[in-house]
Amino acid sequence: MIPYLVLIFLPVIFLFVSLYRQKGSCIVAIGFDRKIQNRSLLIPIFFIIFFLLLALRHESVGADIWNYKRHFESISSLDFKQVLIRDGDILYNVLNWIISRVTQDFRLFLTIVSGIILLPIAVFYSEDREYGFLKMIIFMNMPVFIMIFSGLRQSIAFSVAVIAYKYVREKKLWKFLFWALVAMGFHHSGFIVFVFYPLYHATFKRKHLWFVAPALIIVYVFNKRIFGIAIFFLEVIFGEDYSGVLVDTGAYAMLILFVMFAVFSYLIPDEKIMDKETLGLRNFLLMAVALQCFVPLNQLAMRLNYYFLVFLPVLIPKIIKYCKPSFKQIGACSNWAMSGYFLVYYLDKLYTSCTTGISSLGNYPYIFFWQ
Repeated sequence: MIPYLVLIFLPVIFLFVSLYRQKGSCIVAIGFDRKIQNRSLLIPIFFIIFFLLLALRHESVGADIWNYKRHFESISSLDFKQVLIRDGDILYNVLNWIISRVTQDFRLFLTIVSGIILLPIAVFYSEDREYGFLKMIIFMNMPVFIMIFSGLRQSIAFSVAVIAYKYVREKKLWKFLFWALVAMGFHHSGFIVFVFYPLYHATFKRKHLWFVAPALIIVYVFNKRIFGIAIFFLEVIFGEDYSGVLVDTGAYAMLILFVMFAVFSYLIPDEKIMDKETLGLRNFLLMAVALQCFVPLNQLAMRLNYYFLVFLPVLIPKIIKYCKPSFKQIGACSNWAMSGYFLVYYLDKLYTSCTTGISSLGNYPYIFFWQ
């Protein structure tokens, strides 16, 4: 439990100390001075600590790590031609083989992969450091945070998707397509990254809600039928059997949360001053809501949603930054309210998971590799 508390509070303590020395005011340090926030190291320090936790963990932290260890050991004994024809995601197999040429130590493999996963996300989150604590605590409450401890292949894939997103913003189609293919090479669910380009550059403003909102309602009402059709096409494309996997995964609470985020993102901001990136990321949120409608049926939908949820912690602070002048006070209060709520929610989940030993992906409690 303590390592996760350090992950939350050490960056905040560092922020308070460094900013207090600059301004001599704890109020400023908490977050009212935007210029100072953009110079803060809260986000970089958070990701440095997160990297250390991933690199120094015991192999029991993360439900699938044992399987990845066996995979790494089996790949290391193959030659390159055998790796290319081996079943599984080809780029992940190649990565395993390349690292195994350097070292047979699975601990070092985990360290290298952790760096590959976190570096693109950390760079992206550090571009705008305003509302750093809110961004950090939302990220820790997203399913992607837990997945990084367990699902190495898909974590690399949605991290590569963040690189692909860079070229979506810059309208560099061919570079985007290259990185989208790379994401798909690490995990077949990466095909959803190809949606990034048209989705980001589409324009869904407040006036378009008259058809966007009913469309989302229709998706939810007819989710079983729509998902059944989607499964058919996925089986055709990937040759995998997805039949018989329609089960209730209890993901309604997360759906309600995303719907509330969507309402907030359309109600609060002034669209006249919003930049293109905020508009594009808001489209990603709508896609996250649509995909979450299928998550109560099947975790396959959650695997697709990871690629959009990794952007959510960046969007919400941007929405607050561009709130209407008449909603400035509401925006400030929402920053405090969401930060407090997600902090308490995470601490409660952390305490419950660590005391009961029950964790969906095995990342609680945290154990160092030497323990």
